[in-house]
Amino acid sequence: MAGIDVGEDFLDIATLAPESRHLSLTRVNLRNIVSAPAENRLDTNAVTLLSLMLADKVPELRGAIVLVDSPRWPSDLDWSKAGVVASTHSKHGREIDMGLRALFRTLRKLDANSTLATLSMFPTPPMRYFGAHLNTATCKPHLRMLGQELFGQALNHDYGAASGGIFTRFMIAGFATYRALEAVGANVYECYPDLQFRLWCRRHRIFSKQKGRTAALASRIRVLSALARRLDVSGSRQVQRLDEADAAILALSIIAARQYGAIFILENPYEGRFMVALDEPEAQRFQQLNACYTTLS
Repeated sequence: MAGIDVGEDFLDIATLAPESRHLSLTRVNLRNIVSAPAENRLDTNAVTLLSLMLADKVPELRGAIVLVDSPRWPSDLDWSKAGVVASTHSKHGREIDMGLRALFRTLRKLDANSTLATLSMFPTPPMRYFGAHLNTATCKPHLRMLGQELFGQALNHDYGAASGGIFTRFMIAGFATYRALEAVGANVYECYPDLQFRLWCRRHRIFSKQKGRTAALASRIRVLSALARRLDVSGSRQVQRLDEADAAILALSIIAARQYGAIFILENPYEGRFMVALDEPEAQRFQQLNACYTTLS
């Protein structure tokens, strides 16, 4: 089991081997794609280089279930088709996001005292957004290399001036990460760390990252420590950064849901798969809701 927090420059990876019961943390520097030996860059594309880096630094990813904090593909492209193919199935955003919001609303209705106060998700931008950023002179070299391999000739279009990007440029690295993980045989799902923290916090308060990173990290470490004790897993004390905490909750919450709660999978052939791990109370409420529907029908 592994969780990956995707950033513009780094992948923070948390792995948990069931036989060892120890949480391991690894950071992969995406900028090393640019500084790879010249002979490798001539013979190997950027996504393959990333795959080789992952296999070398985190061999546990081979064949593992891996949860990634990033969407798989731009919102207006069809993930099920090879290459850059416009999607025709939805004109109102990702259906996975709509399903996730519906699940969130149901969870809140089932528990009046829920810690799920809000679900703040940045909408996945369309191709023109990423094309504009990849075509700017200031685009980071490793992102440009990954983008050129992902989108190829589609980047030859004029996408206009780049806008925004503070919170969503990292998705370019995320798109490449999915491709690289597939190459090592990983079973990959999208997941959302903030939601997982709120589902497993057991009434501990989770502080917003925007209101202070120190308090935000401390609140997340409390949740991780409690969850690690519950699972009899060591290694959670290594967590010192928010990116590490986000990767760790992805790995730990899925392991915990298998033992105590329930796992929901939202799947769309054009968009990919999203996994949600429910703690025991939420899982029991869903079972009761389903039982009521069965009785009424």
